[in-house]
Amino acid sequence: MIIINEDLCKGCHLCLFMCYKNVYAISSEANKKGVQLPYVNFEDRCTGCGVCEVICPDQAITVDINKNWWVDKEDNSFNPKFSNGRK
Repeated sequence: MIIINEDLCKGCHLCLFMCYKNVYAISSEANKKGVQLPYVNFEDRCTGCGVCEVICPDQAITVDINKNWWVDKEDNSFNPKFSNGRK
């Protein structure tokens, strides 16, 4: 599950360019700020890698946090051993 906070997103489209599964597309309509926002076009392709969440300069994207390897599975806090990869 991917959530894009439209109030935080400035439309840089880094998520679109960094996603190797081509999950995102650009909206044809501009929002109230005049920005064409990305949207999730193919959520079934998403592997939950979290690259879009990490690369977003505005912290506007949230990927299903319970599946991310950098989250401690017991209490959903930041996993200090994240550099060790998956548990």
